[in-house]
Amino acid sequence: MKRDVGTMAWDAAVAATCAKYGSDDRHGSHVANLALQMFEAFSPLHMLGGDYERILGHAAHLHDVGYFVAAKGHHRHGAYIVEHDEQMREYPLEDRRLLAGIVRNHRKRARPAPREWPRERRQALLWLSALLRVADALDYDHTQAADITGVLPHGSGFEIVVQGMDPRASVVRLAGKAGLLQELSGGPIRFAEAKR
Repeated sequence: MKRDVGTMAWDAAVAATCAKYGSDDRHGSHVANLALQMFEAFSPLHMLGGDYERILGHAAHLHDVGYFVAAKGHHRHGAYIVEHDEQMREYPLEDRRLLAGIVRNHRKRARPAPREWPRERRQALLWLSALLRVADALDYDHTQAADITGVLPHGSGFEIVVQGMDPRASVVRLAGKAGLLQELSGGPIRFAEAKR
């Protein structure tokens, strides 16, 4: 597929912003891969198109840029950077606002979109935030050890199968980060270690 000039400019804006604020490229790339795997797996439920997939990947790369300002509240600092930094000016304003919302929602309590946003955009913010939250939790230690080997129906919910980590050791963090995804998908989300 041929990539248009706009998409390349948006990729460049994200890369420049990550570089400017010293974001951890390996962590961002790994979180993006995990989030995009889940985006595909949950696509029958969220029904979001490819533009949203691109935005999710960009949010994964940008989610920790706020550490440049301070570790405490880095999700808020990151959202401000994404929405206002000159490096991001090539990114369309409405998409930048969505991107900033996802970055803000990657930790602490996820905030809903403003009521004036179209319904699809409001749903997209929640879904993309939910997927980023889980992906970030799977690489919480920034080691890129955890990989998703499957997302499977399990009872009334889903099971995310991972290798490279024992999800039982991180059950509280994973459960907390999966709460929004559980709410959106309509059933419990559980994590299981891939069988060897």
